[in-house]
Amino acid sequence: MSAPKDVGQWEKTFDLKNVCIHASLLPTGKVLYWGRRSDYQSRDPKTLDEQLTLPFIWDPSIKDRANASTPTASKPVNQQNVNVNLFCSGHCFQPDGKLLVVGGHKEDGIGITQTCLYDPDHNKWIAQNPLTSGRWYPSALTLPDGRALAISGSNDEHFTVERIPQILSANAWGTIAAPPNLGLYPRLYLDKNGKVFMAGPQAQPEFLKDLSTAAPTWEEKGPLREAGVREYAASVLYDVGKVMYTGGGTDPPTDMTEIIDLNVDNPKWKPAKKLGAPRQQANATVLPDGTVLVTGGTRGAGFNNVGKDEKGNPLPVHVPELWNPDTDIWTKMAPEDADRCYHSIALLLPDGKVLSAGGGEWAPTKGVVNPDKDSLKSAQIFTPPYLFDDKNQLATRPTISMPKSIFDYGERFDVTVGANDKIKRVSWIRLGSITHCTNFNQAVVFQTPQQANTKVTIQAPANANIAPPGHYMLFVLNQNNVPAVAPIVCIKVPPASTPSPPSMKSAAPFAGHIAVEQHAELNVKALDEKIISEQERPPVVVGLTASCPYGLGPCWGGAFEALKHISDVEVVRPLPNHHDSLAFVYTKQDILPDIDLWWSEFQKINASTHTMRGIEMTLLGAVSEKELSTGKQLTLAGTPTRPELVLEPFQATSKIEWDLVTTAPKPSSDAEAGAYARLLDAVAEHPGARMQVTGRLQKHGADKYSLEVREFEVVDVLAT
Repeated sequence: MSAPKDVGQWEKTFDLKNVCIHASLLPTGKVLYWGRRSDYQSRDPKTLDEQLTLPFIWDPSIKDRANASTPTASKPVNQQNVNVNLFCSGHCFQPDGKLLVVGGHKEDGIGITQTCLYDPDHNKWIAQNPLTSGRWYPSALTLPDGRALAISGSNDEHFTVERIPQILSANAWGTIAAPPNLGLYPRLYLDKNGKVFMAGPQAQPEFLKDLSTAAPTWEEKGPLREAGVREYAASVLYDVGKVMYTGGGTDPPTDMTEIIDLNVDNPKWKPAKKLGAPRQQANATVLPDGTVLVTGGTRGAGFNNVGKDEKGNPLPVHVPELWNPDTDIWTKMAPEDADRCYHSIALLLPDGKVLSAGGGEWAPTKGVVNPDKDSLKSAQIFTPPYLFDDKNQLATRPTISMPKSIFDYGERFDVTVGANDKIKRVSWIRLGSITHCTNFNQAVVFQTPQQANTKVTIQAPANANIAPPGHYMLFVLNQNNVPAVAPIVCIKVPPASTPSPPSMKSAAPFAGHIAVEQHAELNVKALDEKIISEQERPPVVVGLTASCPYGLGPCWGGAFEALKHISDVEVVRPLPNHHDSLAFVYTKQDILPDIDLWWSEFQKINASTHTMRGIEMTLLGAVSEKELSTGKQLTLAGTPTRPELVLEPFQATSKIEWDLVTTAPKPSSDAEAGAYARLLDAVAEHPGARMQVTGRLQKHGADKYSLEVREFEVVDVLAT
């Protein structure tokens, strides 16, 4: 059995009384957390969508929990406070220590417009002005000037990702430009220049720049991640401007790890050492010594597979791995007791230990609650190897005495340590706020301090780009990398950056709508309609099945990005058909898609996040009848850019519309089944007529295609 000084040690599991899905370390040193519903054991599917949040406060010093106050909705009904469900929200800390929560849950895939603050000093929720649209799985990020960015999240109208980000300042929301692409819970980080970097889940890096202007803009920059689209991956800012992205995906999950250094010109993703085991639904936590701990997850294919493999081995990964960025080496740690997969959390505590909790509380299929055994109200604390000495006893910690706890940027100050403490490193680590594999509140600054006897001189981070204003754990580590228990300190908002409220009509920074060419004023429906009006040909319809259980609309980002990278595709409509699981694209010219090539190019980016079920086209041309030994056959004339193709009857297997409940193709209608026979009659009545024919495209070889006719329309009848 490995020694704790090498692999760390887990304490005994304890009971949190509910499934910990959202967790935030408060400036008080306590943890605020909440789950999906009040009774995690209920077998009634209706409770999965109850409009109520029961938060709790957990105190690490006594390992006990207490009830927190209950949040209420942003819009009181008849002046009465109404409950609201903050499950599937995003959250980050404001500079004053209040937790900002945006969005939440109406039902799977449909968000709410909620905005509220939690005041930890008074255990009080404060409803704020609502967002302009609902957001489910949004991200929230504190900006260098203290304002907050809310971005992404499946909205309350179209079952698809809300494309327009918003900026909060003084309880007023403004809008900014939409990024080229968005996934749910995007991984957001600040670089040293104050730009927002979107690391995933999409494969293409994106930056939000010009934050100090009235019209910040997005740019796609650098090559794609080699692993492609990777949802439910562990991601962490492990040093100033340095991001790691590891694992994720579903069919199957990957063991790939990639890193990017935003401090250099033209940053690019680079491969790092792979994980010892592939895993999705895992969490990554940066530790005071600069290492990164990855906990939980499953190595199984499919969304959150907590079953067993063909040999009977459990698929959830209980063995954490510790990554050292200096050596690029992964080290296996002591195994955790419980399955920590979908809806689990991991949170660094001020004593340098890690809280791991939660898991479960989801509907594998609509209207079905996951088994009781998979919803975990337990938690467990991991003691990293640096807290043990060579005798595998708890190491002697350095001690620290602080003269004050609030600092200006760049301020130098002295702390007092123990007489025998030799301090090697100082780590400023922002308080964690995590859910769904995403820690929204990340910032970390490592320093080498000056020491004279028991006096250690520390300098607050230089600016708000590398350390946004707010609260941090201040770790001092001795020469053996043993951290003292961290005091929680605060860095004040820079006076020059005090934000002014945005106006939906003014030209103030982050205010109002930006230039028309950036489409910031167009919601997804309006943009979709605009694209339709600009096209001369009908779209190519692509049947896609998302590996996530929430359907194509909420899980649209990866498919959208992959479709954009198909070489024949010119435009992808931003609004898919969620209810039939269909996407709509327009090709650069009037061609028949090379189905094999499209699949290959799609999967190169998409990485099995979606399955392409089939392609349906609407084509215009003269339909002719041929007599074959097997009977009559119809063909559609070719054009200079596409070959002639054979028309065939529509079969039950021709349907590309998908039923999310039965997880099978929707049944074909009698009209669809009889379309080919009616077309035969129409051709006999109008020989050589031009027809508009719609159906599923099939490829049978080089330039050999058929179309299974679902419907048709006679367009031009030749004069006789």
